[in-house]
Amino acid sequence: MGDNVRVTQVPMEYLDAGAMNPDNDPDTRSWLRRWLPALLGALAFVLFVGFIGAIAADSIARNIEMNNLVTAIEKSEAAMTEVQDNVQGIAAAYGDRLPLSPEDQDSLSVALMAAAAQGREQIAAAGEQVGAVRWAIWHKDIQRAQQAYLAHNQAWQDYLARASEDGAEFARPQDQVNGTFQDAEMAVKRAVPVIPLFQLRERVDAIFAPPPSDQSGSTGGTGSGQTA
Repeated sequence: MGDNVRVTQVPMEYLDAGAMNPDNDPDTRSWLRRWLPALLGALAFVLFVGFIGAIAADSIARNIEMNNLVTAIEKSEAAMTEVQDNVQGIAAAYGDRLPLSPEDQDSLSVALMAAAAQGREQIAAAGEQVGAVRWAIWHKDIQRAQQAYLAHNQAWQDYLARASEDGAEFARPQDQVNGTFQDAEMAVKRAVPVIPLFQLRERVDAIFAPPPSDQSGSTGGTGSGQTA
């Protein structure tokens, strides 16, 4: 067993750990110092532009929704005004016959009830158009404006339903019609965008403008249901 075996230790080579970490590379650190502020600035600019773009897009969408709602309201108001004009025309046709004979009274009542029935159909159809307007779920002010005006439209339908059975209803005060009109005015005006398009502010003001001083009615627009 006699031979001695000599074990020669193989020298180990150690790698520099810093060389394996690019963060410690002078060239990498220099690149980061040079370009990181610019990259952060570009990112901030992109985020800012995106934020402004989102606000602008929402404003345009809000204006489009409000334009659709105001257009439908204008049609509803036109139908109500037509009823008022028809009733006033019917009443004027009998104005030179005062005092009315029983026959004239019956004839006037029939004409008024027919005008009420026809007007109710037109106003109900206009109300459906108001209710069909769609809005973004977060545009709650437009939703409230729509609901407030629909209440006014429904008040007119109820009013004309009564008048279609009794023409004398046209001469009675209509507190529900007046009250819902005032509520709708507040809600619709609040829903006009801060930067309005489509002449929205002027059109809304026209809808709820007070009546001329030579016309009866304590409320503007179609708020006064008393037409005869």
